[in-house]
Amino acid sequence: MKQSALHILFSISIIVVVLFSGCSETSSVANIEELNAWMKNAEELTITRSVNGVEVKVKYILPIYSAFKDLKRYELSSQKSFDSLLTFYDNNATFIMTLGPDETTGTTGDIMYKGVKNFKEYVLQAKHLNFDLEKQVSMETNEGNYYPALSSLDNTYSLTSNRNINFVFSPTKTKEELKNAKHFQFVYDDEVFELGTLHFYFDKEKIDSQTPKVSI
Repeated sequence: MKQSALHILFSISIIVVVLFSGCSETSSVANIEELNAWMKNAEELTITRSVNGVEVKVKYILPIYSAFKDLKRYELSSQKSFDSLLTFYDNNATFIMTLGPDETTGTTGDIMYKGVKNFKEYVLQAKHLNFDLEKQVSMETNEGNYYPALSSLDNTYSLTSNRNINFVFSPTKTKEELKNAKHFQFVYDDEVFELGTLHFYFDKEKIDSQTPKVSI
């Protein structure tokens, strides 16, 4: 009876180990196209808020994606180059905020013209979105509060109804403080479209645990 019980206990232990191993195993990708496909299905990377006819979408850009993209852009191919790029992006935090019309409320047209009554107001609003937006954005983590080290608005010249604004946050105390952060809370304190203060919470620990492994 003792041998039988021990055999059953051993079998159960093996099953438990196998199950937990399967749950913790992360996927792997071979190129940026596969990584893009994975990111499209990763709901925790993108958060959307809709207020006052405006849709605000914030997407956390994986360090591994930025490293992969630069590897391709500069035609590099070595594992050493990839690791160097990944170390750089791991120590920073990159987001893309997209401002566009909330079409579910019937709002349409170029977001740059929302609330604008004349050309003078359009110029002021365009200037505000191009040069002052980073003053309205911050990021909170368990490591502290941060402001953008870099921001840029993609000008599509009204070819699209929305606009993408890129934000990069850098460490202020220690090199790896953002890499070691448990969460990122992107905060947009809008002064253009009367949206108020919007919060976008990203569970970084969860994202890191699910991000695919890549080998060059």
